[in-house]
Amino acid sequence: MYDERYTDYQRRRGRLRRLVRRAYLAHAARLCRGRVLDFGCGIGALLERLPAGSMGLEVNAASVAYCRSRGLNVTLYDPDTDGYGLRDLPIDRFETLIASHVLEHLERPDRALRLLFDACGRLGITRVVIIVPGPKGFASDATHRTFVDEAYLRERLLLDVAGWRRVYVRRFPLDNAWLGRVFTHNELSLAWEKT
Repeated sequence: MYDERYTDYQRRRGRLRRLVRRAYLAHAARLCRGRVLDFGCGIGALLERLPAGSMGLEVNAASVAYCRSRGLNVTLYDPDTDGYGLRDLPIDRFETLIASHVLEHLERPDRALRLLFDACGRLGITRVVIIVPGPKGFASDATHRTFVDEAYLRERLLLDVAGWRRVYVRRFPLDNAWLGRVFTHNELSLAWEKT
C-alpha cells in the first residue's frame, strides 16, 4: 500500500493544489511549538516548514528516500516493531509531536494514540497535535481505514487524556462540522499540552 506509487502520488500534485495546500501546511505548522517530531511525515511537505532540529518518522521507504534526497531528517519507522513507543528517540529533544493525516490510515488509531501520548510523556514532549480529515475527506481515499473525530476520541477516552490538557479543537479552513460532510478538505485539528 505504501510504496513508490504512494510517494509519486503525493509528489505529483498540480500547481494549484500545491498552492492551496500551503495554507493547510501553514495552519499545521502554527499548531506546533519548538522542535517537532512529524509522525508519518510522508514526503516532508510539513517537515520542511518546521523549525530546525525537527525530524520526521515515516513508514514508507520510498518517501524516506525522497525526503532524505531533499536534505530532510527522516527516519524509517516500523510501528509493529516499536509498538508506537518511540524507543529510539532521545529524551527532551522535541517539544511537539504532530500526526497529520496519519490516524485515519490505522486499524486501531485509538491504541496508537494512547501509546504515543505515553511515549511523549516519557520523552519530554509537551504538545501533541493531530489532524484528521472530515467525513468527505475520509471517504475520498481508499487507504483510509478508521474515521476519527471528537466522538471517536470521546468514546475511547482520548478526547480528555490523563496528564494532558486539550488546548485546541477546530476545523480548517472553516470551523464547521457540517462542511466536512460536503467539502473534502475540511479537516479537524486537535492539540493537547502536558499538565
